[in-house]
Amino acid sequence: MTKHINVNGMGRRMLLCAVILVFHLSFLITDASAQDETRARRIYRQAESDYEIGRIEQARDSLLINLNDFKDNDRQNALRLIALSYLARFDMEQTEQYASLMLEQNPYYTVSPQDPPIFADIVNSIKAGMTATITTASSQAESLAEVPVPTTLITEEMIRNSGGRNLQEVLAAYVPGMNIVDCNDDINIAMRGIYSNTQEKILIMLNGHRLNNYSTNAAAPDFSISLEKVKQIEVLRGPASSLYGGVALTAVVNIITKQGGDVDGLRTKVGVGNYGQLRGDVVFGKRYFDLDMLVWGSIYRNSGEERGVPEERREESYYPMPVDDIRIGRIGNRPSYDFGIQLSWKGLSFLYDTHFSQVVAPYTTTTFGMSYDHDRYCTHFGISPSFATYSSHADLSYSHQLGNLNLKYAITYDRADLTQYQVISDAPMPTLGTVLGLPANVDSIFKNFGGISRYINAQEQDYGAQFKGGYSYNIGNNQKGILSFGAEFNRFQLDDIRYQIGYNFEETFNENPVMRNVGKGSENSADVYLQLKHQWRSLILNAGLRYDYKQRDDDTKVNELSPRIALILLRPKWNVKLSYSKSFVDAPYFYRKANIMVKALGGMTGGVEIKVLPERIHSFQLSFAGHDWIKGFDFEINSFYNRANDLIMTQIMDYENASQNKTVGVEFAASYRLPRFTANLNLTWTHTFKSNLMGIDMEELNEYLHSNINSNNNTPALMSNLVIGWQATPQLKLHGHLMFESKQSSYNTDIVKLIQTEAAVREAISYMDIDIEKAMEMMKIATQLASEIIAQKDMPARAILNLGADYTLGRITLGLNVHNVLGTHYYRSGMNTNLIPQQGRWFMGSIGFRL
Repeated sequence: MTKHINVNGMGRRMLLCAVILVFHLSFLITDASAQDETRARRIYRQAESDYEIGRIEQARDSLLINLNDFKDNDRQNALRLIALSYLARFDMEQTEQYASLMLEQNPYYTVSPQDPPIFADIVNSIKAGMTATITTASSQAESLAEVPVPTTLITEEMIRNSGGRNLQEVLAAYVPGMNIVDCNDDINIAMRGIYSNTQEKILIMLNGHRLNNYSTNAAAPDFSISLEKVKQIEVLRGPASSLYGGVALTAVVNIITKQGGDVDGLRTKVGVGNYGQLRGDVVFGKRYFDLDMLVWGSIYRNSGEERGVPEERREESYYPMPVDDIRIGRIGNRPSYDFGIQLSWKGLSFLYDTHFSQVVAPYTTTTFGMSYDHDRYCTHFGISPSFATYSSHADLSYSHQLGNLNLKYAITYDRADLTQYQVISDAPMPTLGTVLGLPANVDSIFKNFGGISRYINAQEQDYGAQFKGGYSYNIGNNQKGILSFGAEFNRFQLDDIRYQIGYNFEETFNENPVMRNVGKGSENSADVYLQLKHQWRSLILNAGLRYDYKQRDDDTKVNELSPRIALILLRPKWNVKLSYSKSFVDAPYFYRKANIMVKALGGMTGGVEIKVLPERIHSFQLSFAGHDWIKGFDFEINSFYNRANDLIMTQIMDYENASQNKTVGVEFAASYRLPRFTANLNLTWTHTFKSNLMGIDMEELNEYLHSNINSNNNTPALMSNLVIGWQATPQLKLHGHLMFESKQSSYNTDIVKLIQTEAAVREAISYMDIDIEKAMEMMKIATQLASEIIAQKDMPARAILNLGADYTLGRITLGLNVHNVLGTHYYRSGMNTNLIPQQGRWFMGSIGFRL
């Protein structure tokens, strides 16, 4: 018994001694660790002090020697200072290496205003490479290799390197298959040879929110969309109605804004250039715990480039040119602007954006293409002759996660005020009213007065609600996938519309109240979609289907199914994609109402209303992409076949489903990145082998009308862009953009020949009962004129060079951008548009501040 007690007592004493020993050792270890931590911080503070006074190598070496002693946030700071030390000696490779290590330590590191801009670029570039994902293609985050259709990702750095002044120029520089077309009164762009009078066949979104107006389907990629707020631009090349419904006919452009934490302060830029250019940009962003805020503002104006009317244009015009000069690139008597705010708090997000754009046409409407005295025409509610759009967009959304299920709800509101104020002619046009079949009072004005114009103004608003979800799953170790679904409802209404013919520069016909009431109306639309992305090892199946329903204002209905299916084979260094998709876009509300108004005028339709139907396109694509075959080198080769039907063509006063398009093409895109140098190249070959362009219907002469043009129209067979960025010194960055387009042709209705043909046919008919020989003679003249109605005009190949530079001094950046450095004179054209002279040498100097 005594022995047992002694053992227990000894055990307790030994346990007590062990506890004391462990405690003592823990104290010693903790004390040593604290001493090590204190020592590491002393080393860092000394290195930081050395760096600030210019002892760069000493600061770097002391940190490198003791790097293993730094932990957590101290290690992040040490890696940052090492990277900055290498940057100060312009060792870009080592800068990138230690910046990468810093981001491995803290992937959420955000550059601060104290970081040099070049370091901020390197960090953001590495972060983009680490998380190079997009959300537009499948409504879920995925890598470029996994997206079901060819996709172009344009980063903030790429935007700066291109020197693009607006969204149109940035897209044309980087997106294979996209080229600029000029329809005289709008900033426009084509996709694989398909375009319209406005940019209405490409869906443009801001953080997934539709910017295209509902009455016209257009959202011009002009100066009303600020580029300073943009983090990246995601472009789906090809039909995308399976996710986005109407408007996404040929492509989708989703503009992703920066987060407030990306900006972390205030950035301002002011620019001044030739031709009256003034530009101002402000971006403010901050993250306060869970609240992220971004505010932006942009304003731009110019007076346009004044140039004499080309002599060949004077010679071919049926009517005299009233003035000797035209203005190219003029944006109007009011500046374009873009103001917005974005707030995010946990799963709740709010976006509000308001912008205004105005474009002044160099020539009068359609292929008349005459010069005119812009300032003689009266203003309507402060708007001079131009295409002007004021728009506001609001979006409130909430998203949350329930296990494997992600849900998002959103309500949207859009409002727009749209103006199309077109000049027809400064001088009287004696035959035009008769040929168009206009009422006698209007015809009389056309014969006796000049200063003729057409003014259309409409105010629209739209309410919408959206529900989206995604369920992720795993089947064993080799299979996984996401099932996405969603539904949407929209109500559109046109609150007011004005349609007036002006004459004598300042006078207008009394507005027809019947026409005004006809224009008003509302429409409801709804849709549902389902999409499956299933991956089995390295093979991905991505399939989707969307159903769209619309109750039109005239009680007709639109029912559309939009399928998509893609197979993707993923390998470590390459991938292959094969896809099919079908898209549609319903005829814009404005087109349908314009046809009714033309009927009310008794115009070319002869009092018969023309119905316009949805446009459709089918597309097959096969692409092969390689990644890092040579360090820093990525590429993609894509082939496509498009078949489009019922494309809407703009006639003189009405709109018809008069065109089709069958096109094949090959696209190549490549990027090459070194620490101090980046290059992006794209090359596109396009061939249209079936295109009914005009759809002119003259019953007496149809066999003589050659409207089936089996060729590209205003789209070059070969086009290429090369964009280069070079960090010449730590402070100086140079960039350049070389654009090449091969010879191209423009096929358009020659309005003069059409007028003359119509007049000859009318005269022949009038002689039928009294002088058959005279009637036959006039019909021969009409036949000859009819064969010339479709005019072909060739534009030679051209290469346009843009150059720029940025020089950074602390928080200040000085910039210079020169567009068309060589001052090349060249032309472009668009739908029912004559050849339009393009801008010569434009330049702008800027100064930017980071606070």
